[in-house]
Amino acid sequence: MNNEIATEDKFMKKLLIATTALVGTAGVVAADTTFSGYGRFGILYEEDRGGGTQEETRLESRYRLNIDSSTETDGGIRFAVRVRIQGDDGSNGEQGTAGLNGARFQVNAGGLRVRVGNISGVHDAAEVVNFFGFEPGLIGQVGHYSTFGGGPIDFYEVRSNGVTGVNVKYEMGDFAVMASYSPDYSENLGTGPSSTDDYEAFEIGASYTVSGWTFGVGYGTAQDDDGAAPYDTDFWTATATGTVGIADIAFFVGDSDGDFTANDDVAYGISGSVPVGAATNIVASVAGGGADALDEAYGIGFTHSLGGGVSLSGMVGSNTSSNTVADLGVRFNF
Repeated sequence: MNNEIATEDKFMKKLLIATTALVGTAGVVAADTTFSGYGRFGILYEEDRGGGTQEETRLESRYRLNIDSSTETDGGIRFAVRVRIQGDDGSNGEQGTAGLNGARFQVNAGGLRVRVGNISGVHDAAEVVNFFGFEPGLIGQVGHYSTFGGGPIDFYEVRSNGVTGVNVKYEMGDFAVMASYSPDYSENLGTGPSSTDDYEAFEIGASYTVSGWTFGVGYGTAQDDDGAAPYDTDFWTATATGTVGIADIAFFVGDSDGDFTANDDVAYGISGSVPVGAATNIVASVAGGGADALDEAYGIGFTHSLGGGVSLSGMVGSNTSSNTVADLGVRFNF
């Protein structure tokens, strides 16, 4: 009798465990949660880093994990949210602590997409304006935007609070338009998050694709009325991205005017990627003009695919302080 009771107890425990696992698994499937990201590590070099007070050569590493959850209504409206876990090495070469960033919420309906929370501004999103272009090397120490003194612009914060703003994009065929806005936090709580300045920012941009080329224009303004040094800045950018022969090319121009940062001349740049063989690309960029205090920046590098989402990248160049920069390392996507 006791053996029968013990056997029944064991069966009920196994049934409970199996049922709990099934319910938990069903919840995960219904939530449609996915994971993606990458890891990278390598060696960086920057001549006269920190004005000669820091080591010129150091190890570099990053781990990034995106967590995306979404669902869809019966009417086809998609709701989604993303958070990111990221760990980077410190500028002194020590390994930093990984952090979880602020959430970014999203709603899609037809050609309309609305994002709320920890957003990217129009330029950081780089969807209608190709702000970053083709950056040579492992981490992008230089780019075709390097001499552009415009901004500040709203960046997607990867490890902490970030701004709380709104980003709206609408697409119709080959045409797309995007606008973003974030308020001045100091007007609400007296202090802003540590990851951003206390400024009100607005950006708008549009793009059109024709004959294999995408042309984008953007405008932004940032204003701080009650900071220690109030400012009002306006800036604009324009990009063209397409293919010439076997090379992918991006052109960039931009200018700004205001109290925060101002270009003495129009900033300009060009970047590109050229395939060499089946698994290797040569990537290069150059930037000039802009603020008088910034020197011409340029770099050339390579990316070689090792298969399985793994690539080897490296570059050498000169930054806006006329210091030699270089890097070499591995990146693996998952």
